[in-house]
Amino acid sequence: MSVVFASSTCDLNLKLLKKVGVEVVNLPYKQNTKKGLYNQDKFGFDEYYANMQFEVDEKRYLALLEKKFNEALATGQDVLFLTPNAKYDVSYKVVNPLIKTLQKQFENQKIEIVNCNNFGLGYGLIVYETGIVNLKGENIVEVVKFVNKLKKEIKTFIVPSTNANIKNSLTLVGGLIGVRPFLQVVNGELKVLEFVKGKKKILNMLGKQLSLRTQDDVPVAISCGKNSDEANLLQEQIETELEDVKVVKSTLNPLLTNYFGDRTLLIAYHKKSRS
Repeated sequence: MSVVFASSTCDLNLKLLKKVGVEVVNLPYKQNTKKGLYNQDKFGFDEYYANMQFEVDEKRYLALLEKKFNEALATGQDVLFLTPNAKYDVSYKVVNPLIKTLQKQFENQKIEIVNCNNFGLGYGLIVYETGIVNLKGENIVEVVKFVNKLKKEIKTFIVPSTNANIKNSLTLVGGLIGVRPFLQVVNGELKVLEFVKGKKKILNMLGKQLSLRTQDDVPVAISCGKNSDEANLLQEQIETELEDVKVVKSTLNPLLTNYFGDRTLLIAYHKKSRS
């Protein structure tokens, strides 16, 4: 068994991750004059929504990662870090050079990093399932193989509340009042499936996607910003239509809220590939 690390931007609470043995690295941040370590359990979202400023403290993050990795490696175990999205998240940029350095120092141990090519709870589902596999005692080679297969099967869809940061991917219709893009995460990139208008249609489309899940033992995931009313309606809809479904719900982390808007909805589920 290896030590599996993940960023707190996986948007799962620490108790749940502790149950599956994942070590969470809380993201150091600056918010106005305030400094802190981001995690779902303690972050003051109301204060953040009042003045949406959030900056990652990369220097503190590197120091924290180096400390945690060295502590794990000192036990003689292998180390695996799961990073959300190499293009959109700071973790890969910070962790990858550190791992290359540590690999030279700990030549008899394996230190790996996997880019999960996902966002928020889509990334969170990958982290959660990887923790379960790791607890079964699989070696790091098999765990990495599992992650690389699983990340292709986790389907994530996002309906942002602002087009400002993704407008280069949109057509002119995206600028119409009340029209929002319906996005799918494909190999870490954002693909526009169509444009939707109206809360009811958005919730129905998201619910339809969640009904396509194929793994009953893997939770379905719902994330939102300050629009918890919409997330609650979606959860009720899913639990009514699908029997014995387990729903994991969270608030979208500030990095994604800054990018997609404070009334964004995100869903993720596991759908096995045909092969």
